[in-house]
Amino acid sequence: MDGNLISIFGADAPDHLRKESLRDLVKLAGVLAELREHFEEPLKVLETLKMLNLIQREALGLDEPLADGDALFYRFRNKYGYEPGIRLDRLLNVLQKYNWISRGKRRLTMLDAGKRMTDTLIRLANDSLAYYMQDDVARSLFQARRDADLGEAYDDKGISGGDRMASMIRNTADAVDELKERQLELLADRNALPQIQIIADLMQELNDRMNERLSPFEGVEEADSLPPLLQQGREIMREGMEISLGTLNKFLHFARLQQTEIRTEISPQAIRRYIIQSFDKATDSEQPRGHEILSFLEQDRVPGERLDGMWVPVQFASPVSNLQLADTVRYLEGYVPKAEPILERLEPDYPKAEEWTEDEIGLHLARMEWQLTKERIRTDEVERILQKREAVGLEKLVLEAGSENWSDALNALLAVSALVGGQQAAIEREEGGAEHAQAPETRTEWQLMNKGGEKNVVRRTGGQLQQSAAGSDGAPDGGAQSR
Repeated sequence: MDGNLISIFGADAPDHLRKESLRDLVKLAGVLAELREHFEEPLKVLETLKMLNLIQREALGLDEPLADGDALFYRFRNKYGYEPGIRLDRLLNVLQKYNWISRGKRRLTMLDAGKRMTDTLIRLANDSLAYYMQDDVARSLFQARRDADLGEAYDDKGISGGDRMASMIRNTADAVDELKERQLELLADRNALPQIQIIADLMQELNDRMNERLSPFEGVEEADSLPPLLQQGREIMREGMEISLGTLNKFLHFARLQQTEIRTEISPQAIRRYIIQSFDKATDSEQPRGHEILSFLEQDRVPGERLDGMWVPVQFASPVSNLQLADTVRYLEGYVPKAEPILERLEPDYPKAEEWTEDEIGLHLARMEWQLTKERIRTDEVERILQKREAVGLEKLVLEAGSENWSDALNALLAVSALVGGQQAAIEREEGGAEHAQAPETRTEWQLMNKGGEKNVVRRTGGQLQQSAAGSDGAPDGGAQSR
């Protein structure tokens, strides 16, 4: 079907001509890229299009020739009543760079590429404006009508305008779906009659133009995609005509009913006939549904028609057949209840809680602190000596647990301090030169700093005696000094 149309996607198009035609798009992309700041805001886009339109009008002979950029500036100000907010010199430089315009010494002229690209931009803006001037339903119908116009302007002239027929069918289908969703809304609007008439007229026009465009392809079977497209288009147009005309007829029918006399009694026979006809509805019947009637009453043309409330859809169960009832009776007659065995629940065995007194807690905490101290300070050698002898002179104990070296003596002195702090030993002072306090005769690198420290004796307490002759922090009253 598209074999004779001129298309950029066609295989028979010469490569050099295809490249030449695509250079126009490259130029358009270059202009849009370099003038990006002119096309980022709607008002700047409008001013740019106004500038291009003034240059184009001069090229078409509608206005006087333009000498330079200043002439364009003053023509813009005289025509629109305000000065342009865009940089005119930059605009002209970019247009000249991409061969949209030429600037001579005495005249500014728009070239062919500029004319065609300007036509495209202005036509695109006008199409968008016309599109947004329609409501939601009419927009799709407007787009479908534009597809038909483009098909007549391009496809019928031998130039491919794209898949206009498929686009026309798709836009019409979107309009039909939108009309289905908004049918109740249109019926509830008392001022919607002109809009419904516009939709019906557009649908009728599209139906005629669709039939006109599809008529040349009747009986054509060589294209595999053509018969489904024809079938889809005819079904959509038929459905669209039914819905649009049905909505219009219902609106007019309701309007006529409101002019009739209001009866004060209800006819059960009429309600019965309405219910039967609603479930057994003819194909061409325009009988309104309950929701459509209630939607039209929302117009409140007669005081009291519209009542505030909420519609709750109710779905009734389908009738139960006699076979299902018989099966249910047989099941109930032969029903034997079954009970599952009772499983014994095992209670978990929790260990008995151990209770401690305050003194016992203190004792346990002291043991824990002592174990932590022993992990940091080695007290094994000092404890071994105190296990053999109940009391030992401090200087002698440091020498035996350590050595004559200053570092070993310091470690031994730390061990003694830890034992005293952990209440495992106590430092006492013996007067009279007791045998426990005799200083060793071995020559060492260290000596006790405090005066009279040779009389201090370390006594094993076993954790029962309190510290008696130590400092406030539990450290022995003495220290080692390197010689």
